[in-house]
Amino acid sequence: MTWTFPLFDPLHPPQWNALLLFGSLLLMGLVGGHAVVKNRWVPRITGYLLAGMILGGGLHWLAGDVLKLARIFSDMAIALMVYQLGRYVDLRWLRHEKWLLATLTSGALLCGALVWLSLAWAGVSRPLAALAAVFSIGTAPAVVMAVLRDVGAEGIVSRRLAALTALNNLVALLAAYVVLPLAATDADIPLKTLLGSALYSLCGSILLAFLTYRLMILLARLLGRDRSRQFVLVIAVITLTIGAAHALRLPVLLPMLVFAILSKNLDLRYDLMELEFGVASELFVVVLFVTAGASIQWIDLRAIGIAVLLLIAARGIAMAASVFLFARPARLRWRQAGLLALGLLPMSEAGIGLAQVSTLYPHTAAELTPLLAGTLVLLELLGPFATQFALIRSGEGGHDSTTTEETR
Repeated sequence: MTWTFPLFDPLHPPQWNALLLFGSLLLMGLVGGHAVVKNRWVPRITGYLLAGMILGGGLHWLAGDVLKLARIFSDMAIALMVYQLGRYVDLRWLRHEKWLLATLTSGALLCGALVWLSLAWAGVSRPLAALAAVFSIGTAPAVVMAVLRDVGAEGIVSRRLAALTALNNLVALLAAYVVLPLAATDADIPLKTLLGSALYSLCGSILLAFLTYRLMILLARLLGRDRSRQFVLVIAVITLTIGAAHALRLPVLLPMLVFAILSKNLDLRYDLMELEFGVASELFVVVLFVTAGASIQWIDLRAIGIAVLLLIAARGIAMAASVFLFARPARLRWRQAGLLALGLLPMSEAGIGLAQVSTLYPHTAAELTPLLAGTLVLLELLGPFATQFALIRSGEGGHDSTTTEETR
């Protein structure tokens, strides 16, 4: 009997594939999360980020084409979390919470103005300062949603935090597509082309969101109010939306936010059920933050350190000022207002889709990326701590007692 073995060609070693990558991300993320979870003040997602930083910046295993493959999974993760977050935006509730909209508006205006003035004072060109100011309005949706779920928070602070996060990302995205054509430094591209691209992205995203919402409602009525079938339906439609956005070269975050808000507010017959994504959500959270950790661009802060610190300080002051300004009319105690402002600290980890506009604005993206990357390095590490601390101290965390017992 002759034994044969598969041929191994050293010139063509085994290649990463989707299943091998997905399994590796989950395992490394779980180890990282377990390493930090014993401390109730350290978010589990910080462990995932650290695992990604080791795999990417340390061992260089997650880089190049492998990292591009991992981002397919992270797109799915952030879309799922944005969907859950967007369903906190109940327009009927907001009619009775008019001061929340005042907080949102003042926060966006103050953030834009203070960040722009601070960066211009630090020597950043005015167009780039304006773009950075717009991008800084958004709060990290994945961080907020992941910490909300981990802590099990439900109450006045957590609900306002979720609604403000969804809405200020929507404002930031809309503002970005208005400001980008006017402030872009790519002089060789005609303004007509830039304006047409912005209009296409805005209108295309809203139309895609509406069409996928209508598709989901029709299928929900056909399938009925069965939790398991609706779970599969939501995952399928979210995946379809992401694929369509990529195929049509649209940003992922904007159609997903609009899609989620439409599904919450236009479903007057309650065809859609409120779903708990549970274990499925945890899978995607691990992959998202391990990939985010591996994607962190380590920037030499000596050249831009002052601009980064000014951006973070101006953004934090603007968010806090807007919350405290309307705290009393909104029936918030000062302590609750302070915790809400602290919870808003993480900045949108997607950079409001800066990578997606780099093909049309290559020069602008190259100039702006170091500043945003330096800011995100600090805020992706410190932001989750701030949000988890705020939600735990608010007393709204349903998992506090469990976490304490596990720690003991």
